[in-house]
Amino acid sequence: MIENYFELFVIPNAYLELYTDFILEITNEAIEEVSKYPKNLDFKYFNIDGSVSGDAIIVRCQKEEEVLELLEKLQKYSHLLSERMEQKIGFAYALDKKKNEDWINQYRLGITPIECNGFYIHPSWYPKKEDAVNIMIDPALAFGSGHHATTSMCIDFISKLSLQGKTLLDVGCGSGILSLVAKKNGAIVHMCDTDSLAVKESLKNFTLNHESIDKIWEGSIDKSEGGYDIIVANILADVIKILYNDFNRALKSGSVLILSGILEKYKDSVIDKFKNFELQEAKLQDEWVALKMIKK
Repeated sequence: MIENYFELFVIPNAYLELYTDFILEITNEAIEEVSKYPKNLDFKYFNIDGSVSGDAIIVRCQKEEEVLELLEKLQKYSHLLSERMEQKIGFAYALDKKKNEDWINQYRLGITPIECNGFYIHPSWYPKKEDAVNIMIDPALAFGSGHHATTSMCIDFISKLSLQGKTLLDVGCGSGILSLVAKKNGAIVHMCDTDSLAVKESLKNFTLNHESIDKIWEGSIDKSEGGYDIIVANILADVIKILYNDFNRALKSGSVLILSGILEKYKDSVIDKFKNFELQEAKLQDEWVALKMIKK
């Protein structure tokens, strides 16, 4: 075993999810997203002025050369994002050299079960709960385990719907957790994600929970057959707005659209984009917003 390894902490000043996806794509390694990190870290800044706050992405590397290569790619990516979004986008970063240990096991110890509307969502190393609907999700890479506000608000919306025999499409399915909630409530579930790893993770988690997937594909909603009773999308606000026409096409009149992954400051712009939908309910948790809409 190598004696030491390196933890790179990256805190973007915007578009955390895009940075997370980018790091996953170029490293193909497990990463961790944390809201608390050591206060003694010596942060440096790229393409931003002053400090930033928010969640940090932790990437673990065996060699310092790997860290330097990753930082170079992140800098180029930040320039690209800045040009596309027409704003200054960068990140704070810090490097922590640590003694090698079983950090995956340490990470597992930090993942605890959650309960939401009668569902008990737990990793495989926790026992089932007798008086709840159990969903087993082993956290992997950056895919949802139910702990993030955007996911828990979607679960709350989905669990209150009458889903028996209804068709539901999960756009950006990730771990498949929202699809599993819908399936447990009797829905006919279709799923899609542009990330092939997410598709594999969803397939794994459905098998883990002894459930069958009605349909799943790598790609987005544009490949769907349409005519859905419910669509749920826990993705970025900008992507949600880009996919407006696809959502509109794929939903029947009177159908339900659940949108999450929206920072509070983008709430009004999303609602305005979907002005031909009736807003039924908006939830706010930890600066994140989830919306439940009805297609008129």
